[in-house]
Amino acid sequence: MEIDKIRTDVPKRHGLAGYAPFVSIVVRSFQRPEALLELVERLRLQNYPSFEIVVVEQSNNPGLEARLASLRDSRLKVIACSPLGAPAARNEGIRHTCGDILVFIDDDDLPIDDEWLTNHVANYSNPLCMGVVGRLTDNPGQIQRPRFPRLVHRLAFRYTFFKDPMTYAWGSLRKEGIDFLIGSNASVRRSLIERIGGWDEGIPVGEEQSFSFKFARNRKPGEQFIYDPKPIIWRRVNIEGGLNRRSKPDWYIRELNARISYYHDVVAYYFPWRVRLLYPIFLLRTLEQVWEWIWDPDNNNRDAMERFKACAAVVLHLPVSLHRRWRQGSSNRVSRIDHLI
Repeated sequence: MEIDKIRTDVPKRHGLAGYAPFVSIVVRSFQRPEALLELVERLRLQNYPSFEIVVVEQSNNPGLEARLASLRDSRLKVIACSPLGAPAARNEGIRHTCGDILVFIDDDDLPIDDEWLTNHVANYSNPLCMGVVGRLTDNPGQIQRPRFPRLVHRLAFRYTFFKDPMTYAWGSLRKEGIDFLIGSNASVRRSLIERIGGWDEGIPVGEEQSFSFKFARNRKPGEQFIYDPKPIIWRRVNIEGGLNRRSKPDWYIRELNARISYYHDVVAYYFPWRVRLLYPIFLLRTLEQVWEWIWDPDNNNRDAMERFKACAAVVLHLPVSLHRRWRQGSSNRVSRIDHLI
């Protein structure tokens, strides 16, 4: 496929002003057939002039693949494969793309309008914009400003001292120079991936942070990531299928193990002395982060008593999780992806 990097025949609307690089939308999907079909249909209706949709379908569902093929849309590519995990699935999708701009969305999310893609791309008319994060909402029918929009703007998309992310991706104010990208409703220049590599694999959580740490170490003067509240997606939760991260009986232990892996494998890889010198404090931070996740609004389907019990169980299980993590040694380290496309 020939990539039309700058199309001069595009009408000057939607903030594009004639700038319309070819775009690849990468969709990761696993065991959510109806949600995926709904998302693909919404993506096909985007008003952007030149794009493709690359679906990494990991469900081993020939019926779903046939339904996608029946759409007979030349813009749609379906990559059927066995389950790869979040970062590896994203990397696999990228290998099959042609676009100068890559936009990522998961199968349980939906753009709220047909200008979602256009709003992402408009940021890249600035040659120093290397990546964009859009806004998330859990109520597409009533999108409101935060109560304290300037405070949210100040805190959003920054790392704490412990190098865990403060996201706040519901802010109403644009922010340039953010620290990181998130996993869905995010876009990036292909040239950046060619320069620094893809998303590091073998990480239960935090592959977005490892990618951003690589960017920070290889950033050229003036380059930046941007938060733009205009491209909005509906972040749907508790949709059947996926990895069932929140529905399995050991939901809180899985989160604990993921946080331990993040601090040991990702943060310690990029900031080794910080973790070594302050290791007990990092353990306390692990507990704090898991407790915060337990009480996240996305877990409101659980009553207060269940969540109180989960908080106590996490404390009791911490030594067990740490012992298992240390026994694994280097076998569970990050698979660094420095060359992808």
